[in-house]
Amino acid sequence: MPAIESNESSSPIVTRAVAAGLRGEFCNNYDFPPWQKILLTILGALPQGAALFTISRFESISGLAPEVLKDFSVDELVRQRLGDYEQLPGRFPTITVGAALGGATSYLSLALGGPFLPETFVTTLKRGSQTGDVNEYLHRSLDNALRLADENPGLMTIQHYDPVHDGWMTRFVNHLRFKLLDLPPAYADFIKSRLEPGGAVVYLEGGASWLRYRVGPRSVFQVGGWGGIPAEEFLEGSDRIRKYASRAGLKFTDWKLRDYPLERGPESEWGSEPGLAEALETFCKWEGYRFIRIRLSQPNDFSELAFAAAQKLLAKEDRQASGVLVEMFSQFDTSAARQAALLPLWLIFNTHDSLDYLKGMRGQFPKGKPVFFSPLATFSLTPDLVPWKDWETCLTGIKWINIGTRPSHYPADARALVKWSQPLRKWVAENRNPITSRLEAEELQELSH
Repeated sequence: MPAIESNESSSPIVTRAVAAGLRGEFCNNYDFPPWQKILLTILGALPQGAALFTISRFESISGLAPEVLKDFSVDELVRQRLGDYEQLPGRFPTITVGAALGGATSYLSLALGGPFLPETFVTTLKRGSQTGDVNEYLHRSLDNALRLADENPGLMTIQHYDPVHDGWMTRFVNHLRFKLLDLPPAYADFIKSRLEPGGAVVYLEGGASWLRYRVGPRSVFQVGGWGGIPAEEFLEGSDRIRKYASRAGLKFTDWKLRDYPLERGPESEWGSEPGLAEALETFCKWEGYRFIRIRLSQPNDFSELAFAAAQKLLAKEDRQASGVLVEMFSQFDTSAARQAALLPLWLIFNTHDSLDYLKGMRGQFPKGKPVFFSPLATFSLTPDLVPWKDWETCLTGIKWINIGTRPSHYPADARALVKWSQPLRKWVAENRNPITSRLEAEELQELSH
């Protein structure tokens, strides 16, 4: 089966980062081929308008033909993620399963000393909606979504349409997400062969919810996504959404599906569906493993837990943090933080909800230590985008170092996609001070309360 997830999708990024961290190596989350690195560097030397125009058109090239789903297999899909751990020898004290919450999940898995197995996968298919027509977008992959859910009882299919945060992509591609409702045999076999006898399985259960349309028994369609715009606003509309659509050249801003019932359920990217947790618990009881279920209501809670886990690890080693590493979305460097004893703070996106979270966590930063800030290049001027000056204001009085998008190109810095981790890794090489301890699953569970 050919790969149906791009290298830049959330689950491959997290599993590759965790595998690299367990090997004590760095991982480049954006695994671009050489020709793309050259082109992105050239674009980064131009005004950001060039990147805004060009990057979205890359998606029409990288999007997959719907035919890749013809021979779809859940076990083969999860085996592709298990392949990231093939080079790791031996057994592990803990294996983490569940929501792939970017850097937060990566840091938690490494704090526990074992691999992470994602519950959610996404494929990016060619063709979206140039005009913002929600019905056109729906029918790009509706047939496949219904068919695959029908053929795979342990699977939920989710068509995710965010014409705001993903507006630069949804013109050219459409996203079809798969979420596990049961324990795949390939995961069960991996756990039995790689988890120590009596070891722990930790399930990270994302409690984030969103409005969605029920289009089939195990198929839903979600409009919008996590950020500074509520689910209701995506469907009811607002002045700021209409102004955004006008600037973006979208003809439609009515994104309701009137032929399908509306419900509230787990959010497409950060929420967990019922089923997998129960299957894991039953499996663990049968096989003699400890089962730890950590359910948190929103993504920031997992980020705060990862921050607390790093503090706990350093306390175990009776030493102080070297500083803080503030990262966003898929732009995180797990190994860098662990090799230099930096406290990790993962932000969901460059929207106002993340700014508010950063403000709330600032008081926990160690005094007088450097703070590395990695603002994300999203190539989309959304209504809830945090202006650069607001990030600067938030970090006033702190010795902070920008390692992400340049102010002159925020939020469309093509160069940052290629270069962002270089100054961080240089500092890490000069200040190497690795975290070597790990947490027991029960210790992490206690921190989550």
